[in-house]
Amino acid sequence: MTCININMGKGQTSMSQGFYKRRATCNFSKQIMTAFALWMVLLPIAASKFVLNLTPKDPMARVGDSLVLTCKASGCAGDVMFTWASLLDRSLYGKTETNGTVSLQIFNQLGIRHINKVLCKATCTTKGEKAQTSTKVNVYALPKDPTISRSDLLTEGQESNLTCTVPDVYPAERLIIEWLLGDEVLLKQDEHLEVEPVTSVLKYRPTAQNIGQNVTCRATLDIGIDKRTRETVASMTVQYSPRNITISENTQVNIGDSFTLTCRAEGNPEPTVLWRKLDQDGRSVVAGEGATLLVEEASWSHGGEYECVAHNVVGNRTAHMTVNVQGPPEKPVIYRSPSGELKAGDSVTITCQSESGRVALRQLTGSQGAELQSNQGHTSITVQSLTATDSGLYECQATNPYGKQTSFLNFTVLDELYTENQRTTETITSMTVQYSPRNITISENTQVNIGDSFTLTCRAEGNPEPTVLWRKLDQDGRSVVAGEGATLLVEEASWSHGGEYECVAHNVVGNRTAHMTVNVRDKSVNPKTVIIPAVCFVSMTAAAATLMRFLRRAKNTSSYELAMTV
Repeated sequence: MTCININMGKGQTSMSQGFYKRRATCNFSKQIMTAFALWMVLLPIAASKFVLNLTPKDPMARVGDSLVLTCKASGCAGDVMFTWASLLDRSLYGKTETNGTVSLQIFNQLGIRHINKVLCKATCTTKGEKAQTSTKVNVYALPKDPTISRSDLLTEGQESNLTCTVPDVYPAERLIIEWLLGDEVLLKQDEHLEVEPVTSVLKYRPTAQNIGQNVTCRATLDIGIDKRTRETVASMTVQYSPRNITISENTQVNIGDSFTLTCRAEGNPEPTVLWRKLDQDGRSVVAGEGATLLVEEASWSHGGEYECVAHNVVGNRTAHMTVNVQGPPEKPVIYRSPSGELKAGDSVTITCQSESGRVALRQLTGSQGAELQSNQGHTSITVQSLTATDSGLYECQATNPYGKQTSFLNFTVLDELYTENQRTTETITSMTVQYSPRNITISENTQVNIGDSFTLTCRAEGNPEPTVLWRKLDQDGRSVVAGEGATLLVEEASWSHGGEYECVAHNVVGNRTAHMTVNVRDKSVNPKTVIIPAVCFVSMTAAAATLMRFLRRAKNTSSYELAMTV
């Protein structure tokens, strides 16, 4: 060993002292030479040692693939005997091929059963030396895409369970499952997934905005050296109740015409449409089914409020509209209760009704047509303690802006005090055939000067003999009683007497009507003031024509002669 002395000159600085210090640095060449010599002695001994090399080391192979383990011996100049075994005391499920110093353990169609600790043992026959080495065989499996299922149909606003199932995966403890809505991660699960098949449940409350969006189940197997990923994408189908309902606007229709109503709504499942008509009491009657309701011939009963109900398994929604049927009113109905024989002191209720206008109830005989009651669509009166004066003809008139219709009711109040003659007469009379008025005749349309008198007549056949009632109709279609009897006399005509007159001939069996018109004119318009000037004009024109012919004749004969005829 050679030592090199280094002297530090005066004035040089030492970290520990400010004086000269001698340091020695040794040369290690001697130690190096000694180590080299030892290596040269041991090298032949190491080169001749019997050893095994097993590859690949701790492999991770995919289920279904093949795997080959190679065990190679070195340090043996002669034959080598190989033995393969499991350190876990189980079968290897493989086959062995040996060639000289190399032995192969071959695994085909790897499965879970091939997970093992594999031992390769060998003996060098020439030296009698033995060696062994081992490796761990691992497998993984992610052979199929996940499947997405649900416990029930997805319904807006209701929590549902979506299940992702990953079959035949190994090792499950290394599996990561992610749920995504579009690109948004809803759930990431990497624990408690050891169950086979592996499942993950997503609890989700969908909305209508989720309709058509994609939900993804992504399964990733993290095996360290690599990550294997499979995923399945499903489009969301969400049930929701009807919405955005549209219905026909309120409409007017003439009596007898056709009309169509439509109603549509969005929803999943597609909504079914039911039509209902609401009556005045708020009750409803089914009018039809389907998005379109067709009425081929409108009647008064078709007027009113309609309700469209769009419904599916999730819920329902309604919309309303109104149909207004217009036209002349239907013939009103008039009836009494009780309907049997009426006697003095009894009570009776008379009802007048119509679906298509305002109704008015009048007593035409005995009260000069006074209005008893009026109302929209329905009216009635009750008469207590009937007397003979309550007998006679009652009128029910329905009126609306498009016209009017009239019906009549006739009844008699019987007196309980009958003489024997009255009873006999009544019995005989009852055998006579009664019939309603017929062959009614009425005055023709007439013109009358203002201030003059005029007479109208109306007669009809019938049994009992018909009673005649005169009524005058105003411009609004309303009527006023003008008189009773076959003859109506007006002593001094005024402008109010002009217009349409109605003659009503009635008896207990029925009635019949006839109409005529009175035209009242101004007396100052005299026909003579028009006729006389016209006659004069015609006479002068004729005389002028005669004179012209006479002058032409005189010119031709150079003379003329004026003749006068007396």
